[in-house]
Order: sequence, then structure tokens, then C-alpha cells
Amino acid sequence: MDRCIKPQLIKLSKIEAARRQIESAIWLWFLDGDTVSIQTLAAAAERTLLELAELWGARAWPSSARYLPKRKRPARPLRSDDAADFFKEAKADESCEVSKQWTELHLFDAVMAYSNLAPERCGSALMSTFVVRFGVERQELFVRDAFSLLERKISKSFNIRRLERLSKIEFLKEFLGFLGRPLD
Repeated sequence: MDRCIKPQLIKLSKIEAARRQIESAIWLWFLDGDTVSIQTLAAAAERTLLELAELWGARAWPSSARYLPKRKRPARPLRSDDAADFFKEAKADESCEVSKQWTELHLFDAVMAYSNLAPERCGSALMSTFVVRFGVERQELFVRDAFSLLERKISKSFNIRRLERLSKIEFLKEFLGFLGRPLD
């Protein structure tokens, strides 16, 4: 009897690994899961995408510029006191404060970078749903009237006031459908 474990290997590109990290972080975010896990997954994907952008001679974020007001991006790499660095390496520090809001912004940045660097792969329905929900929750971060335009162009069912009242999980179920059928 052979007692050796034979590994089942999965061959992934870096862009595919980043997509998986982003989507795992999004699932956790919609389920109000562990902020540390969301932060580390989003930060790892973001770091990979930044490195790929540099290798490919591309920019990671131009696509988000039309939705977000102009702002200066912080210099990369991340500050040494950033939560992503804290979780990446063991140091003498014993604790770290993690901001849910900054975690969401890292996740949003990762989604925007992925969408820009892999347009042929097209961001998944899950990524698109996250961006819309994030925008509903954090409208102050987006350019004025970004969502009223969606209300006018998409359909009457995209009503920002109604969407604001949904919990994250209700929103996810409505946008992706629950077991293949939309909720009433």
C-alpha cells in the first residue's frame, strides 16, 4: 500500500492567482467575514497586480479615474506601518489596528487594477457586484452623480435608495441570483 500523498497540482498564472485572491476576499466581504483575511488577500493581489503592471509596462489604475475624483495615490511600496506589511512578516510588533474602510479601498483598488490589466478576461460578475455595492455604501468616494447615471441608463430596478436598504448578502443574492433565480 502506497502511503505517499500524491499532490494534485494546479497550474496558475500570476493574473489568475490574483483573480482568485480578489474573488475570495470579495466573498468574505459580502459575508462580513474576517477583516484580516480580506485585507491580506486584497493586499497580496494588489501587490501582484502592481508587479505585473510594471513588468508589462502598463498602468494599474487608469480605468478607475472616470469614477473616482482626482486624488494623489500614495507612493508604493506600502508604508512599513501598513497592515498589509504587518501581516506579511513577523516582527517585534505585537498588535496592529486594521481599518475596515482601508481594507475595502485595497479591495476596490485590486478589482480596478485587475479589470485594467486583464480586460480580455473581463472582471467577473462577483467583482462587478462588489464594485456596485461598494459604490452604494461609499458614494462619497465616487464622482458626483456616478450612480444616478446608472439609475437612468440601466433600468428602474437600479434604485440607489432601495439598494442602500439591502444588507450585503441580500444585495449579493439579488445581483447574482440565488440558486440561479433572482429574488422577488
